[in-house]
Amino acid sequence: MTQTFAAPASRRELDLAPHTLYPDDVSALRLPGPRGSYAVRKTLQAHPGRSVWLPETLEYALVSPWRNRPEIAHLEEVVATRNASALIRAAFERCAAHGDELLIAIELEAERGPSRFQRAGLEPLEDVITYELDTIRAFPAVSRELSVMRVTPSDRRAIDSLIQVDHAAFPWLWRNSRNEFEVYLRTPGVDVLLIAVQGVPIAYTGSTMFAGWGHLDRIAVAPEQQGQGRGRDALVLAIAAMRRQGAARIALSTQRTNLRSQRLYERCGFQRTPELDYRLFGAWCQPGRRVGASR
Repeated sequence: MTQTFAAPASRRELDLAPHTLYPDDVSALRLPGPRGSYAVRKTLQAHPGRSVWLPETLEYALVSPWRNRPEIAHLEEVVATRNASALIRAAFERCAAHGDELLIAIELEAERGPSRFQRAGLEPLEDVITYELDTIRAFPAVSRELSVMRVTPSDRRAIDSLIQVDHAAFPWLWRNSRNEFEVYLRTPGVDVLLIAVQGVPIAYTGSTMFAGWGHLDRIAVAPEQQGQGRGRDALVLAIAAMRRQGAARIALSTQRTNLRSQRLYERCGFQRTPELDYRLFGAWCQPGRRVGASR
């Protein structure tokens, strides 16, 4: 059945009804600078009818698509001191009315106590843990049967291959849409490697370069190729590419439940950075769609 919010409103919350937030309302929010106002208006125009606010207090909750997937709504920003739960519940109701499958939120400060998202009725979906590699070391050579190509935004055939590997390798919540790949490939600093054996794509990596360091965004291996050292080969290729571009350290994240990837990263010298971990919370919006992140 559709998710319901069992958590009662906080005693600190005011008896106010959230309104839908429209682009014309943004000027009243007193956002810092024109760029902030422009970005909020752009989100409201692209994903309308889901964001909410309280005109009396200027508190608001901004909702955008998760990873360019319109079926998953993301609580991008909740600016509230007393009425966060009421705003989150109102945003959820609007997402459900628009037919969204899932509403999610990211909690970056779990160490501060119970999450405000959990207090509002969202449930924990996934713990994301982080690693970093900051020591240059020699890695073993990769299999000679592998071929590697860089994917460009205009190569639709290669993007088709990325999608095929991605959807086979990742659970439903973490899959990339075509739109996500197209946006990602046009992002400055992004480098995507498609890895094949005898012309058949079997893996890919995606990374982003920043000033002096790189982030490994994605590493995917087709399920039938797993357990054969392909993950290690893909990781070595990604690290080598980032090193050539000047990365002195490399960071990445993975799900706490993904023990295979954790073993791979630790064997290659990555160290945990628990201060950067975060948690995903969520609520399923539609009857019969409560399928979990691993669907």
